[in-house]
Amino acid sequence: MSDLRVLAAEWVLPVVVEPIRDGVVAIEGSKIAWVGARRELPSRFLQAPLRAFPKALLLPGWVNAHSHLNLTAALGLVPGSADRFTDWVRTLLRVASTWPPELVRQAITAGMDLLATTGTTTVAQVSTLPELEPFLEHPMRSVVFHEPIGFRSEQAAGLVEQAGEWLDAGRALIDDARAARVTLGLAPHAPYSVSPALLQGIAALAARERAPLSIHVAETRAEAEFIHTGGGQFRELLEERAAWDPTWTPPAVSPVRYLHDLGLLGARGLAVHCNYLSDADIGLLRRGGLTPVWCPGSHLFFGHRDHPATRLLDAGAPVALGTDSLASNAGLNMLREVRLAAAALPEVDRRLWLRGATLTAAEALGLGTVAGALEAGKAADLQVLDGVPDDTTDPLSALFEARLRVRAVLVDGRELKIR
Repeated sequence: MSDLRVLAAEWVLPVVVEPIRDGVVAIEGSKIAWVGARRELPSRFLQAPLRAFPKALLLPGWVNAHSHLNLTAALGLVPGSADRFTDWVRTLLRVASTWPPELVRQAITAGMDLLATTGTTTVAQVSTLPELEPFLEHPMRSVVFHEPIGFRSEQAAGLVEQAGEWLDAGRALIDDARAARVTLGLAPHAPYSVSPALLQGIAALAARERAPLSIHVAETRAEAEFIHTGGGQFRELLEERAAWDPTWTPPAVSPVRYLHDLGLLGARGLAVHCNYLSDADIGLLRRGGLTPVWCPGSHLFFGHRDHPATRLLDAGAPVALGTDSLASNAGLNMLREVRLAAAALPEVDRRLWLRGATLTAAEALGLGTVAGALEAGKAADLQVLDGVPDDTTDPLSALFEARLRVRAVLVDGRELKIR
């Protein structure tokens, strides 16, 4: 009985089934052993220590499908506009170039702490050749993506080799640390910053190594202009940085179609942002393996037009949620993201935003059997949100509208310190 515990709350939101009033989650070691109504608790758990949370919601920890925690120190330093996205890129590159490695490590840890204190238990981190130590040392679950960048075709072979070496070295570190909660992925940055050869090389490496893939796509109108014509803001930026490849021919298609034609949409992973999509793009994403990821706070920060998430969901494509970074968002709080999504698109069933910030994101990251829902056999990754109003009969209304505070966060059954 020493490794058995029971958590009880006024409402349990398993995600995979309807909310349970006066529900409990039984935990055995690092795993969920049983979920259901308190009155139906099996006898083997009756003598286990019980911790009760009245007026609270108990639900899976948030799964943040996209972040750049290395940019946590950029809060308030980089203004952004959807119409002049490359100006934001220039400023960010200039600011970040002054940061010493120690500051970047501190920023990553601070970002993970911010996420953990607001209920996130899994984060997808994207940066170029990221050091793994901050993730190995932190109790949060993480999927760490290496982000290759290189638009000149002659760079591709070397960058693919570098990515393979990073994967091998990273997996060895994870094995040595016995940190199974940390996994690795590959994230070619974007169609405007990665050559076709590098896109295809990284996608092939990810498939061979069974690593999830992540890529920014259809983020701005300027990106669509560049892929269609080869001109505009991104051409100027590439030339400024001596990164332009004169041998590249613009394919005169949408960014999503471009990735499809290169074979990337068959990969398992994430298509991040997807702010500007045609109906044809949505059809390609629905039939592909990349899950669209919307970052509502970042979307608001840049002032993009209405996100096509409703059209994606109506077409049968899942949508996951993420925060992006503090260089392009006012916070790293996934509850804020699900509420922003619901406020922006009130026609969408709010259960889909709960799912998008938990199970859909976990599945896209290759963690669908581990996290994202409260069900027996999965890791005991969960959060407790206090402050449910007395007269609540619909827990989703409390989740999306009530003033809630985080009471507890567990990863693998271990409670994290809430600062």
